[in-house]
Amino acid sequence: MIVTLNSKPPFDFFLSLKAASSFEPGRIGAAEELRRAIRLGGAALAIEISQARTGRPVLRASTVGSPNRARLRAAAEWMISSDLDLKPFYRMAVHHRVLGPITKDLRGLKPLRPATLFEMAIIAITEQQISLAAAHHIRSRLIGRFGERVDGLCAFPTPGALALASKTQLLACGLSHRKAEYIGDLSRKVASGRVDMENMKTMSTDTARALILQQRGLGGWSADYILVRGLGRPDCVPVDDLGVQSVAGKYLGRGRRLSPQALRRSLAPFAPFRGIAAFYLLAHDRLSREL
Repeated sequence: MIVTLNSKPPFDFFLSLKAASSFEPGRIGAAEELRRAIRLGGAALAIEISQARTGRPVLRASTVGSPNRARLRAAAEWMISSDLDLKPFYRMAVHHRVLGPITKDLRGLKPLRPATLFEMAIIAITEQQISLAAAHHIRSRLIGRFGERVDGLCAFPTPGALALASKTQLLACGLSHRKAEYIGDLSRKVASGRVDMENMKTMSTDTARALILQQRGLGGWSADYILVRGLGRPDCVPVDDLGVQSVAGKYLGRGRRLSPQALRRSLAPFAPFRGIAAFYLLAHDRLSREL
């Protein structure tokens, strides 16, 4: 099945793929398409999001089989942040001495999202207080052990699969004792229906944040990270993130790492797109290393 996708312009699909790959440890170059195994209607399937480089730039999602067309389109458009309108942010940044040139260089860049908010929450837990490379390695083992394989890919584990995992099995993936407990607890809540993370899509930012903070192991940093990367709330910034503090300081703080308070002040001119401004700084820093 092939469905045509819509995304608010401007959108540079290939630049967005390249930026996403720059955050993946060990990734060499950028793919020409986004291939993921996701779940639709309870079944795992492999989808491919691609765009022709020649002719009319039509963006498509394709998969083997006959899933619900509307669900396939909605899932694919969610993953590429199709609803994000960058034009107001660009108008705000155009005369800024740093973000002006960066937004010109990276015009059309959008952050790519995980397929589900449960996956985003597990990403946040695994990335707490360790390097991206270490967290990526742990998640790869977690996905390989508990995910469902389809067409050479492996879908992210369902809440039910992780809820049934023993702590010993989770520890074997490289998780700490605390993180294994956090993942087990959240998985059981989601699997049982006590927590419906997908409902956060229709919640206000404050209500969604409150729900996240109610979960064991998810604090302020995790809440902001889930809100901006998972839910696509463009004004949220994980100000306690050392990486964000360092990169923002490199561009906006004369090379010195910014404190959370200084980071808030530096990004204040870009409200309500402070999270997007931080993302552009991070992406530019990553991509400039490849030049």
